[in-house]
Amino acid sequence: MGENPKDSTERTLVDPEMQRRLRAAIGEDDERTLVEPRPVDKTVVQPVDKTRVEPAGEAAANEPRRALPPKPAAQSNVLPIGFRLHEYRIDGILGQGGFGIAYAATDVNLNAKVVIKEYLPEDFAYRTVDNTVSARADDDQGFYQTGLDNFLVEARTLATFRHPHIVRVARFFEAHKTAYMVLEYERGQSLKVWRKKRVNVAEQQIVSLFAPLFDGLAVVHRAGYLHRDIKPDNIYVRDEDGSLVLLDFGAARQTTSQSADTGAVVTPGYGPIEQYAGGGRQGPWTDIYAMGATLFWIVTGKKPIEAPERLQEEDPLPSAEALARGRYSEEFLRAIDWALKVHPKDRPQDMNQFRAALFASAGELGLQDALLASEEEYSQPVKESWVASLRSPRTLKGRFANIGRAITRPASWPIAVKMTLAMVATALLPMVITAYFNLNASLDAISKNELRNLEQLSQSTAGRIAQLIGDSRNLANYLGTDDDFVQFLSKPPTDAGKADLKRKLDGLIKANPDVQLAMVFNTAGDALVSSDPAVMGRNFKFREYFKVAMEGRTFMTGIVVGSVAGAAGVFYSQPVFAPDGKTVIGAVVLRILADPIGRIMTSAQIGNDRVPFLVDEDGVIVMHPNEKVLYSSLAPLPKEAMEEIIADQRFRRPKIETVNQLDLARAIASHKQGNITYNSNIQKREEIAGYAPVPGTSWTVAVSESRDYFAEPLDRLFQNTLLSVLLVGAIFVLLAMLFARSIVKPIEKLTAAAHALKSGDYANANIAVRSNDEVGQLARTFNVMIDVLRQRERERSGRRSALGYDQEES
Repeated sequence: MGENPKDSTERTLVDPEMQRRLRAAIGEDDERTLVEPRPVDKTVVQPVDKTRVEPAGEAAANEPRRALPPKPAAQSNVLPIGFRLHEYRIDGILGQGGFGIAYAATDVNLNAKVVIKEYLPEDFAYRTVDNTVSARADDDQGFYQTGLDNFLVEARTLATFRHPHIVRVARFFEAHKTAYMVLEYERGQSLKVWRKKRVNVAEQQIVSLFAPLFDGLAVVHRAGYLHRDIKPDNIYVRDEDGSLVLLDFGAARQTTSQSADTGAVVTPGYGPIEQYAGGGRQGPWTDIYAMGATLFWIVTGKKPIEAPERLQEEDPLPSAEALARGRYSEEFLRAIDWALKVHPKDRPQDMNQFRAALFASAGELGLQDALLASEEEYSQPVKESWVASLRSPRTLKGRFANIGRAITRPASWPIAVKMTLAMVATALLPMVITAYFNLNASLDAISKNELRNLEQLSQSTAGRIAQLIGDSRNLANYLGTDDDFVQFLSKPPTDAGKADLKRKLDGLIKANPDVQLAMVFNTAGDALVSSDPAVMGRNFKFREYFKVAMEGRTFMTGIVVGSVAGAAGVFYSQPVFAPDGKTVIGAVVLRILADPIGRIMTSAQIGNDRVPFLVDEDGVIVMHPNEKVLYSSLAPLPKEAMEEIIADQRFRRPKIETVNQLDLARAIASHKQGNITYNSNIQKREEIAGYAPVPGTSWTVAVSESRDYFAEPLDRLFQNTLLSVLLVGAIFVLLAMLFARSIVKPIEKLTAAAHALKSGDYANANIAVRSNDEVGQLARTFNVMIDVLRQRERERSGRRSALGYDQEES
């Protein structure tokens, strides 16, 4: 809002000598006053007595004679952002001028925006490093202290007023050797800025704007105060309702206070002659002159000539009546000229007189003129046709811009549209919101149930795999304890013995199709007998499964890709002991195919919606329907694990890639049964998964499922609900439009009648009434009002003819 310190730079300082000359020119006595003294209970501001000597003691904060040397100046006269003044926080700078600074601030206790005005006349004072304010020199102390006193007078003055069109002071206080005024925050713009945006302002609009402001100024005058600096910069137009508010009482004074021997500060063009002259001739007529000058500027677009320049035999200021004739009524313009009379006694003496003269024409405005003036502010320009707009890119762009602005301003939408939207939203929005929340609640419940199902499915799949591994383990245990194998390894091998064992191994493999390969090793790691002749005679002592068997323990590898067999499988080794049961004399090794495990895993798969996969102890996916993911790790492998896998060519891969499913990797690494919800980097979707360890192994079975898979039925139901809502909505929109039309149609008839009234077509200004509801009653009232206005227009025309106005205009 608007306390604008820059206004002070537009004022003129009038020295006492010039004041005496002006008083002599207008024939006024310095001691004469035209106002009654204020009651004794009112505070009177006395002029500063420079001859008075203060008693000895502590020096005042801004005493003319300094007791201490001046303090260093701060880098800026402005308080820093975030600075605290009691409960107020400085948020920004609104303006900075010759006599003060206006800040945007926040009351931190109430969380409310305010404006804080600080007294700091930069030509005479400065901000010190400790944020206090000090006069620039000893000679400036007197002027600074007088200005500070006047600032506090302004604050006390405003604090006594409670009027909606007078700026309200919430608080004022002294701090940092200066004073502060806390004002209510008003959103808007100055009258000066507001007027520049309008080519012409209608008389009816001026009347409606200034009438409440005149009431506020009358309150100020009745309290015994004058504003003394009314001008367009000090009148604010609120954004909220377009009303006016009077600001900046920095030049205010009581009508009983005089100081003819001090200089006066006035605004050229708006200050009356008595402000230049000083003395006691100031009163309500002083503010009336400034208000008249403001109105002169509004209707003519020009600022009046300075008052001292008008002290000539013939006034050089053209009258408002001459400059604005034809656009405003004669009574209105003559009232402005009356307020601008040079001599105070020739002007209206109070606001009531000025109001009566200025607004007398408002009741006499032509009916058509008044109606047209009321719409001038909101009238829309005539739009070109779409065909014409298409021929001009600039016009077309402007038209689309207007449409965009109209869409973003719901207040300007047609009533039928607003009513239809409101009715449809009221009827349909609860249905959509209810369906949406029901969908989310159902999805949460189904998601929890599906997570439990996946967890149980992974557990049962892991159990089936454990049973398959157990059967193969039992077979290896049988071979390792068979007498034929023990006797064969206890003695030097013979060809006949090898042939007998090979026939036995071949028979066992035929009886167990899940076993791909069976081998018998001596303690040196040589494959003495094998179901695959290509393996016989080769040495496998470097294999981990052989090393562990030689230690007397059984061992099962993870799923590996064999260098001989080529297909994925699992090696299971069983040590063979001598008859004493203690000495290891060899080992029996079975290679179990991974295909049976794969078939078990596949039984849990449903297309791409439900995918089972197997993870080994290193976190590598050793079984997955997607070959691109197979033998990839869930999370990046440690360097040692990566080097070990590549060295033993476990998966025949030069490098193990990762799918970066870190959350899933952490969950499976616990080797416990559970479930998880995560975003899949493989399928690029939200998934849920259940997982369970395979008993007797270091593997974990996991089954993942797309969230869309189990949510699809509910989504389809929600879509059907939306379609139903849209169908019902379409029917409801039609009904709402018909209902809205029944309301809007009478309003359109009223509007058409008003347009007929503007053009003087009284015959078509009446409305046919066909109902007894509220709209019908409104139409009847409108018809009665039209009849009354028609009669008043006839009377007005008669009065104008009798006064001769019609002949003057012709």
